[in-house]
Amino acid sequence: MLFRRAPGVLLHPTSLPGPWGTGTLGSEAEAFASWAAASGATVWQVLPLSPPVYASSPYQTLSTFAMNPLLLSPEKLFEAGYLSRKEVAGSRRPSGPSIDHQALAKRHSLLATAAARALKDPPAGFEGFLERRWVMEWSTFSSRKTASGGLPWNLWPDRTPSRGTGGDVSAMIQFLLQEQWLSLKRHCGSLGVSILGDLPIYAAHDSSDVFYNRSIFKLDAVGAPAFLAGVPPDYFSSTGQLWGNPVYDWEQSAATGHRWWTCRLRRALELFDFVRIDHFRGFESFWEIPAGSETAREGRWVPGPGRGFFSAVEGELGPLPVVAEDLGMITEEVRELRRECGYPGMTVLQFALEDPSFDVSAIPVDTVVYTGTHDNDTSLGWISSRGKELGIA
Repeated sequence: MLFRRAPGVLLHPTSLPGPWGTGTLGSEAEAFASWAAASGATVWQVLPLSPPVYASSPYQTLSTFAMNPLLLSPEKLFEAGYLSRKEVAGSRRPSGPSIDHQALAKRHSLLATAAARALKDPPAGFEGFLERRWVMEWSTFSSRKTASGGLPWNLWPDRTPSRGTGGDVSAMIQFLLQEQWLSLKRHCGSLGVSILGDLPIYAAHDSSDVFYNRSIFKLDAVGAPAFLAGVPPDYFSSTGQLWGNPVYDWEQSAATGHRWWTCRLRRALELFDFVRIDHFRGFESFWEIPAGSETAREGRWVPGPGRGFFSAVEGELGPLPVVAEDLGMITEEVRELRRECGYPGMTVLQFALEDPSFDVSAIPVDTVVYTGTHDNDTSLGWISSRGKELGIA
């Protein structure tokens, strides 16, 4: 196994307190890493870092390769000479429970200003960065989406998947983001803290991923999803969950040697020390729902790519430092796939302690144990609301 027993903490960078309204990769992130190390934590887990499509969800993003521009630290852009002290001071906003969309729009404008200045004298490494396929695709996709007024790509008048040169503001923002993130990662490494990233199994339909890789997704003749991802009814919902993402055409993906997935995981391993793959059970079989269905009830189980997928990717990248999110409706076939791959699974104590038969001492050693995830209440909130009933308050 590529893992050792270690304590960790789950916190997305946007949740860090600071003067910008949302957390960034600046001093607040460095301070948190120092706090984590001082507390004894050696793993910092984050949610996906990609730019959200809507509702600020990092699980529905415009690209699985690009990063969220709002993570850029204005203070570090000032230190690099791309922003003035006055501009940085004017962008400060207090953190709060609600999102100030007007302030975020101003932040985006400020970051674009910084990137435009950086383009006048590109920093070392930028030209090589532009040679990456995903950078060119993201740059072209984001500019065309802006030109369309934000419409989903399947409603654009011209849906030809052309690629530009990438040398624009959006590409520079991604370069600056990568520089700041890798600097933070090195800082964490110097403190003995590893970073565990998060990789959603599905891509959002309105993304550069689907726009440029349509053949590996099940789409109709005009580019809309023919089938949607989700899960059947369970204890979370009597009608199941209808996520809205297009599902994969795994035969077409295999025909390419799973090229897009290999590139995606290579990118993830550039950014993180370890990667949690969300909804791992979808590689064994996945719930496919016909487009137009009102709920997830109308879906059916379809075989996934299985061990062959991971063998193909590992043939290119080597052993994968992956954590398999194997929560929910898990069959023995899913467990067997995870064991064959050698990936640790997950247990969430807030779920497990609701089960009278749960035995903490029986948790398998190849398991990452969470008090809760981003889908749960905080531990303090959960104990306050459920502790007395469960006899743990």
